[in-house]
Amino acid sequence: MKKYGKKSVLAEPSLARIFIFTKNNVIIKLQIKTNKIKNNKNMFTKHYKIIITLAILFLTIVSVKLANDDSLTFDEVAHIPAGYSYVSEFDYRLNPEHPPLVKVLSGIPLLFLNLNFETSQNLWNETNQWGEYKQWQAGHHLLHEVGNNVDQITFFARLPIILISIGLALLLFQWGKKIGGTATGIFALLLCVFDPNILGHNHLVTTDIGIAAAMVFAFYFFLSFVRHPSWKNAFLTGLTLGIAQITKFSAILLVIFFVLLLITFIIFKLFEIENHKFRFILNYFKKSILIGFTIFFVIWLTYIPFTYNMPTEVLSTLTPAKINPDDGIIDQQAFNFIILTNKNSLTRSLGTYVYGVMYVKNRVAGGNGAYFMGQVANQSFPTYFPVAFITKQTLFHLFFYVFAISTFLILIYQDILKLFSQKITKSLSGGRKYILHNFTEISLILFIIFYLYISITGNLNIGFRHLFPIMPLIYLITARVCVNIYSKLINGKGIIAIRYVFIAMISLMITEVIWAYPYYISYFNQTVGGPKNGYKIMTDSNADWGQDLKRLEKYLNEHPEIDKIHVHYFGGDRPSNRLGEDRFIEWWDSKRPIEKGYYAISVNHLQGSIYNSELSDDNSYRWTLKYKPIAQVGTSFLIYKVE
Repeated sequence: MKKYGKKSVLAEPSLARIFIFTKNNVIIKLQIKTNKIKNNKNMFTKHYKIIITLAILFLTIVSVKLANDDSLTFDEVAHIPAGYSYVSEFDYRLNPEHPPLVKVLSGIPLLFLNLNFETSQNLWNETNQWGEYKQWQAGHHLLHEVGNNVDQITFFARLPIILISIGLALLLFQWGKKIGGTATGIFALLLCVFDPNILGHNHLVTTDIGIAAAMVFAFYFFLSFVRHPSWKNAFLTGLTLGIAQITKFSAILLVIFFVLLLITFIIFKLFEIENHKFRFILNYFKKSILIGFTIFFVIWLTYIPFTYNMPTEVLSTLTPAKINPDDGIIDQQAFNFIILTNKNSLTRSLGTYVYGVMYVKNRVAGGNGAYFMGQVANQSFPTYFPVAFITKQTLFHLFFYVFAISTFLILIYQDILKLFSQKITKSLSGGRKYILHNFTEISLILFIIFYLYISITGNLNIGFRHLFPIMPLIYLITARVCVNIYSKLINGKGIIAIRYVFIAMISLMITEVIWAYPYYISYFNQTVGGPKNGYKIMTDSNADWGQDLKRLEKYLNEHPEIDKIHVHYFGGDRPSNRLGEDRFIEWWDSKRPIEKGYYAISVNHLQGSIYNSELSDDNSYRWTLKYKPIAQVGTSFLIYKVE
């Protein structure tokens, strides 16, 4: 232990240290209990390798199975062909509004499939009405129109995302073990592996799982750098932060947050240093420059292969369509920077990156149409993400979160009272030491709050998946607090009862997730009636992203009496190819007259039409309210029979 006057604090960061400002005998007692956390051979630590193996095996088997069984989702139509075009054509014109890393990883396996992809067609060389190159048309061309096997393409493109999710789970174990022992690492891993939302998206070619993993890696190495500012840690911080930037543009928030954290840490640490303060600051400054340059080179080097030979007219066409220099100083400077860097092959990669950042900024500002609790709007709903979080996590996850948060707040409150009961100088000194020695946990919690604020006040409500960047941090904090409290309680009375309660809650969490298979994309807990009823609360990637078209095909094969069916499908697959031209009748909400027969309507289209106040009854699906669905296929198709 380190000494600060008459008080002692644990050297390694741990939530157990929230008692560090009590008397010395309590500190010694806590140190003993902390050691018991690490040495206690409880249900987690006895056979932790077996638990990890079984959890990762479950994650792998379920994810691979769903990668095969789930139909092509809506966004994958843009991401998969874009990734393939990057590695086959070395051209970045398709889908530049997302960074390349995940798409490139998904595109690499497709190189071995000998695919047909004709770049001489107009869809490659012309733009659409929004000023973008025709990425959606190119996607349907590659996947559905030139004889390629769409199921084979989709399956192999999804495999790298599964590997990323496995790496995320293992990192959570390693980090949890580092800050709280084996039990904390195991519990963090279980919270991740058995989160139905992770299972729903870890086999889809999107950036959501990628950014969750990238942010955790960046946090891990940044906090190591803060405490041990070596050149190695600085390089690893820059490398992982750079990887985060080429995974999703929201990772820019991480750079801003890390800068503020580092400045705060340095200021607080200066109060403990008597000599060589300038040298201390200079040491961090020099290595922070290395971090910045590493981020820069990761972005530059990643984009170069896909932009070096890209024609200059690509950016010169895209930029005026998406960035208006008259919208403000940021847009003006970005516009000028993109046009300038586009002139040179070596700098074009930087202009492409900035274009993507600005595209996302302006898209978020413009909003996105969404259905939420009986309303349809392009603007954000302040309660959207809180409701999504409460309804799309299992009740057992929520129990552990509430337990961890309430316990943490109570202990924080107790320590604040103790701090303010002392003289002001001692209180300030104690507060600084408290923050420094709990810097890891405080940093994670502050980022969770910061990101939640950005999400709730933002203008883009299209899915719980946008909370993925903070979910691993929530798992980690929850595991740390719960295991710490559990380990303290079992050393007292009621050890058997406490142990069985924790075992029961974890077992029920796992059972609930297994029982929900295969409806993980559309998972909702029992508060809203489960996955089958979640669409009544919110749709899009929360409930219906096109994942059930294969299940509709299976349903129709089991019901030969349905010789024809009117289908309005939301997703990336193609009903005419999947169901057959003879059976499939294309339909939409405003199509009239309403014909006799069977209808299969995606709930995303259904809810978005019924509750859109701008649509009249004659142009909406409100006529379906007179009918009771005869079946629900998967969770995203409602089947109606119109007599």
